[in-house]
Amino acid sequence: MAWALITNGGLAVPLDVSRASSGFTTTGYSERDRTVYLGANAYPNVMAVDANSRLSVLACLAHEYAHAERHGLGYERPKVLPDVLLDEAEASIHASFHPVLAHKDREDLVEDARDRLIKWIAYYAEGGNP
Repeated sequence: MAWALITNGGLAVPLDVSRASSGFTTTGYSERDRTVYLGANAYPNVMAVDANSRLSVLACLAHEYAHAERHGLGYERPKVLPDVLLDEAEASIHASFHPVLAHKDREDLVEDARDRLIKWIAYYAEGGNP
């Protein structure tokens, strides 16, 4: 039902839930087959300190749908560190504007973007090379 709310009237992006019940699987968008894969990590850890782990299922799906939307618009971003952190931050900010999200979801997505930007900055502050 959450996926229907996120995709309502937008891109027709399939949601594959086949690995959601397997431990330690991750949620993500595949550019290769233009599918969002639901992993066990889609459910929030309310005790988590980091924003990404606290994302509600709706916010998590909005984040992955933002990857799909941005991919459909022709965005091509690096998929390796450190610049993948910028791609993830952009996706979280993009997702934060989804109209079905509650204020807390938007806040968590913006915090997730902030955390990823801080990691990107720290990478270069610690001597990382572009």
